[in-house]
Amino acid sequence: GSVAAHCMNKQVASELITMVDFAHTLPDGSSAPLPILVDDEGTPAEDAVLIKDGILRGYMNSRESAEHFGVKPQGNARAYAFSDEPLIRMRNTAILPGKDKLEDMIASIDDGYFLTETNNGQAEFMFGVCMGYEIKHGKLGRAIRDTTISGIAFDMLKTVDMLSDDMVWTCSGMCGKKQPMPVGMGGPAVKCKVNIGGR
Repeated sequence: GSVAAHCMNKQVASELITMVDFAHTLPDGSSAPLPILVDDEGTPAEDAVLIKDGILRGYMNSRESAEHFGVKPQGNARAYAFSDEPLIRMRNTAILPGKDKLEDMIASIDDGYFLTETNNGQAEFMFGVCMGYEIKHGKLGRAIRDTTISGIAFDMLKTVDMLSDDMVWTCSGMCGKKQPMPVGMGGPAVKCKVNIGGR
């Protein structure tokens, strides 16, 4: 049922995009925002590389789906309570940073938006934007509010042509798949094309 079901080893994003679901330790050796050492099926947690240089290289799996695909489970089955079924879900998912400076990214945009805070969203995808700014001729302009972005993730990721060289993490996200579950999310600033609407 996934939009990625038939995309393994195919280009799904710009070659700038590498996306990893980290288990417990980040590349710099620090702890992930939501460290998972063992999942709720008892699988030792390892990093799951999902997209590498724009190519889909892996999925998040449970023991059952890993057996189906003939791959090693990496600890992505998590349950809210001991009586709940462990479901495949993210832990600490991030696009890795690039080499661009945020100020250069903003300066490269003639007419666009710098979106800084989102709220609830759903896959394939629609997100509310609670904070952002217009960009006019490479300069930040007026603040915007009550805005929504939407689109198809792979289509959006293929338009990425700049990634900032820094990274911001948050542990305030929730996965709402049948059971509420905290997740960590992170990444750099991303320059891309996306549908936007609102005031």
